[in-house]
Amino acid sequence: MGLCNLFVATKVKQIVRISTVDLFSGAGGFTEGFKKAGGFETLLAVDFDQQAVKTFSHNHPEINAICEDVTHLSTTRLADLIKKKVDVIIGGPPCQGFSLAGRRLPDDPKNQLFREYVRIVKTLNPEIIIFENVVGIVSMQGGLVLEAICEEFSAIGYTVAFDVLNAADYGVAQARPRFILIGRRSGGQVRMPATSHKMFSENTTIDLFDTELKNHVSVKEALSDLPKINQGEGAEEQIFTAEPKNEYQVATRGERLKNILFNHRATKHSEEIIKRYGHMPQGGDIRSLPEELRTKKNNVFRLSDNLPARTITCNFRTDIIHPWLPRGLTVREAARLQSFDDDYQFFGNLTRKAKYLTQDDQVGNAVPPLLAKALANHIKSYL
Repeated sequence: MGLCNLFVATKVKQIVRISTVDLFSGAGGFTEGFKKAGGFETLLAVDFDQQAVKTFSHNHPEINAICEDVTHLSTTRLADLIKKKVDVIIGGPPCQGFSLAGRRLPDDPKNQLFREYVRIVKTLNPEIIIFENVVGIVSMQGGLVLEAICEEFSAIGYTVAFDVLNAADYGVAQARPRFILIGRRSGGQVRMPATSHKMFSENTTIDLFDTELKNHVSVKEALSDLPKINQGEGAEEQIFTAEPKNEYQVATRGERLKNILFNHRATKHSEEIIKRYGHMPQGGDIRSLPEELRTKKNNVFRLSDNLPARTITCNFRTDIIHPWLPRGLTVREAARLQSFDDDYQFFGNLTRKAKYLTQDDQVGNAVPPLLAKALANHIKSYL
C-alpha cells in the first residue's frame, strides 16, 4: 500500500465511531460517561420527561434528544430518526414492578416499559446492550423476575451477563450499587469491567497485585472546594475560581464553560430543622439525636466526610445532610457525588409543584457518568 493510501486508510479508521442509542435517557448521565470514554457517537436519546430532555439537550446539543413515549417509537419512526447501524443500546426502563405468569412476563401494564425496551432492541439489533436498573431486581419475586428478563433477551438472540456494581469501585464518590446486565449478540458473554478503586483502611493489607487500584473517593475529596453556603443561600449560576485540591476535583471542573458553577442553591430550613441537623453526627441518623429532637422520619442521614457518600436519592435536599453544615445537599453537591462536571447544568423546579421531574429527581435517578465511562471503555474491545 502506498503512503498516500495508508494515510487515507488510517484517517478513515480514526474517525469511525461506535454508534449508540440511549433509551430512558433522563438527564444524560449514561451518555455523558460514554462521551468521556471517547470513540462513541450517540445517534438518539429518548425520554418521556420534558425537563430531563431539556437538561440532556442543553448539555449535549449535538445529539438528537427527543421527548417521546417509547410506545410511539414504531419501526417506521425509528427508521426516520436513525439513519445508520446501531452498535450499542444503553439505558433501562424505570422499575415499576413486574408481573409474572409462571416464569414468563405476560402482557401486563407493569411490564410494558421493559417490553418496549426489548422490542426496540430487537428492531435496532445492536451488537451490545447495557441494561441498568435497581439492585432490587435481583431478588424480586424470589429471582424469578430476573430469570424472566434474561429469557426475554435470550429469545431475541443475546447472551447475557449481569452483576451488581458499586459506583464507588469505579471512582464515583458514592457507594451506589446498581444492577447491570450486558447482552451480546455474537461471540459469547461480556464480562463486567474490572474495578479501579477499593476501600483501603489503616488495617488493610496491601496486595502487590492490586497496586493499580486507588482508594475510594471520599465526600471530603469530592466537595471540599465548593463554596460553603448556608441554608437559603446560593445561586443557580455563579463564578467559581477556587483551585481544585485533588484529582477528583480537577476531573469535575468540566470543559463546557470554565469557572462557572451551576445549581448550587441550598434549601431554606426552619430553626427547628437547623437545630436537628446540627446535632446529628457524621455518619449518624435520626436515632443518633437526643430524644427531644427526633422525628418519626427515620430515613435522614448525615454524610461522613472520610467515606464515599451513601446512595444519592431524589430526596437528598431533605434526607442527606451535608457533613459540615446543618442543611441538606444542593443539586451541585449531589451532582458532584454522582460525578457530573460542575458545568453540567440541570433544569427544572427544585420542588415538586409540577408534573415534570425536578432537578433533584434528575440527579438522583442518573447513572453516574464515571460508572458509565468504565462500562463504555470496557465494551470497546468487544466491538
